[in-house]
Amino acid sequence: MQHPIVSIIIPVYNGGAYIRPCIDSILHQTCEGWELLLIDDGSTDDSGKICDEYTTDPRIRVIHKNNAGPAAARNDGIKQARGQFISFVDCDDWIEPDMYQTMLSKMHDNQAEIIICGYIEEYTGLQKEIHNDGTEEIYPAEEALKMVLTGQIGSYLWSMLFRKEVVKEMMPNLSTYEDHATIFKWVSHAHRVVVFNHAFYHYRQIRGSSLHSSNPEKGNHFLQAIKERYHYIADKNLLPGWEQQNRRLYLRGCIKLAKDMARMPQYDERHKAIIMKVREELQCFSPISRQEIGTKNYIRLNLLIADVDLFVRILRFTSLFSISQRKKDKNMYY
Repeated sequence: MQHPIVSIIIPVYNGGAYIRPCIDSILHQTCEGWELLLIDDGSTDDSGKICDEYTTDPRIRVIHKNNAGPAAARNDGIKQARGQFISFVDCDDWIEPDMYQTMLSKMHDNQAEIIICGYIEEYTGLQKEIHNDGTEEIYPAEEALKMVLTGQIGSYLWSMLFRKEVVKEMMPNLSTYEDHATIFKWVSHAHRVVVFNHAFYHYRQIRGSSLHSSNPEKGNHFLQAIKERYHYIADKNLLPGWEQQNRRLYLRGCIKLAKDMARMPQYDERHKAIIMKVREELQCFSPISRQEIGTKNYIRLNLLIADVDLFVRILRFTSLFSISQRKKDKNMYY
């Protein structure tokens, strides 16, 4: 297809157990005029072979490459995309048949460059609906950008549809939080963003996947992502009058990362190294006031600056008495 409407990009790495229902959900779309780009990122299972089976459909292209991570795979897809709009799906998930037809209609009706939908977390024998009350909000890009930065709008590539013109930057080479470091930039290029709280996307929860493991490298990637956010907004002066809030978000994010690293169940020298990086970063922003980050963060900050080992011991001890620490915290860095 020479001029598709939507380019759907799926990075594939060892997804043989799930890739068929994912691709089939694309084939069942009521929207016409799509192309599917399957980026086989050096899979060592039968994923690549399964992808090739679908190339009898002229709308489907497969790109086989050496393993370089999901960000590089998505970047390859972006470079090859011919559609007016770009969407991303993970190879272990699936989507509702009317997802693109409905989202494109909403974008057209509201003259928006980006639309964000709800989703369903799929556990074994259990579903959890997220943002599925059917409400619809339209935001000017500056307001939407602030909502992304403050977490009121999640940075999940797979819940979004983008007009190609706003997808200007490539994704950084991170195995996690690459979307956290990129989506806000694409939002900054838009004029209008639609949030449609209807769950079109099925997000499969797989134990041991990159976002559900305790790999401390995720801490490094999170730090790079929030650092990229802070400097991009500050250097380009994207939100005049919002400079202090941008700084506050970054400082609080750093302190929270240090706290979460200290409380990791299998804490070791790798986690400490990340905490040391955070400490060095925070020292560059001195002085930091209590009013700027709040009393609890201010206490943690001063403890961290004074003695990293003591900071870790106290944070690990106090976690024993924290009810919220025993629950899954949606706002934790991982």
